[in-house]
Amino acid sequence: MKYAFKKINIESPFPTTQCGHSCQTTELFDYHDHLFARVTSFVDKDLWIIHYSMDLLAFDLLHRNLLEDKLKEFYKDDRIHVITSTTHTHYANSVRNPKYVDYLCDLLYKETINMEYREINNISTTYQRYHTNAIGKSRISGYEQNNEYLCLIRFYSDETNFLNVVYNNCHPTILDANVPYFSAEYPGYVLKKLEETYPGVDFTFLQGAAGDISSRFVRDGQDYDALMKLGDRLYKEIIDLMNNDATKYPLELKFVIRPLTTHHEFTPIDLSKIRSDLSDRERETIRLGQEQRAKLEKANNAIFGKPDEQILISALYLGSVELIFFPNEIFSEYMNYLDLDKQLLVSYSNGYGPYVLPIDFKYITYEMFTDTLTKETKERIIETFKTI
Repeated sequence: MKYAFKKINIESPFPTTQCGHSCQTTELFDYHDHLFARVTSFVDKDLWIIHYSMDLLAFDLLHRNLLEDKLKEFYKDDRIHVITSTTHTHYANSVRNPKYVDYLCDLLYKETINMEYREINNISTTYQRYHTNAIGKSRISGYEQNNEYLCLIRFYSDETNFLNVVYNNCHPTILDANVPYFSAEYPGYVLKKLEETYPGVDFTFLQGAAGDISSRFVRDGQDYDALMKLGDRLYKEIIDLMNNDATKYPLELKFVIRPLTTHHEFTPIDLSKIRSDLSDRERETIRLGQEQRAKLEKANNAIFGKPDEQILISALYLGSVELIFFPNEIFSEYMNYLDLDKQLLVSYSNGYGPYVLPIDFKYITYEMFTDTLTKETKERIIETFKTI
């Protein structure tokens, strides 16, 4: 088997806005910390996996498909499968800026075809899962699923650890929406510390089912000092996992893609059910949600895509764990349909779509106003998770 890893600086060479909060309308050119795409690639006789973990809010399906097509054409190899994931930081260059997206896609392609591969032997992986509120927990008053996890997937060649995948499911929104700089947020901060602690070992990041999870009720501030405080907590927990032994499984690469057509509807929302114990921030986001809903209805859902569209759900089996890649901003409750000892749900991958709330969700939240998926679509999503 061959392996390659590369860190690509994806900061825009020209000013853009940030992307993630409606108030981010000012173009900036100040980076507090670097924004990267971390590219991990494995090649065996039957399969070629290229995974991008990018410090972005999102990366759409159209450009994922174009990138994969260009790489297949360049290498003349149909074994290639591209998986694009984002950390979902709300403080990266705006993916709503066509000029930046064109620049980014061209950069990713050029850097990928220049990756240097090396042969690796006797490859094994480990998988560890740990419940944590180091970074965040449910951001919805009265609703808690206790599905906040730190997971670590380690790769070994013989007995040498060469790659680690950090998984956490929490919105990277510790920082205030109005910070005047770009940032990779807590994922970038934690990975930087790990790279300094373990020189020569590659690290990448997967964002999990974080639709309902943020630092809202965990943080004690929203500046970079507050970010470092929470990031240090997560870092220490990762170090603990690194120091613990875990069962090694031979690496077995298997990849599956399941296209799924989604259907949308605009159902009335009864605002009389708004809880009386909400925080001021929750009340403000509900107001913003109503504005978004009005825009969606006026545009016939054009903001998030056509009313009926196809999404990609894919799964990568590694031996120790199966990673299920899903594009939408899905609630952590959907992890209950997985065997978490063997499967992980990765969001913001191979596209981007609106929130996916649980079926018959009872809480009035910002997320409810942009979730237009039908019950039937959600049932098919659940069935796909169970059978992929």
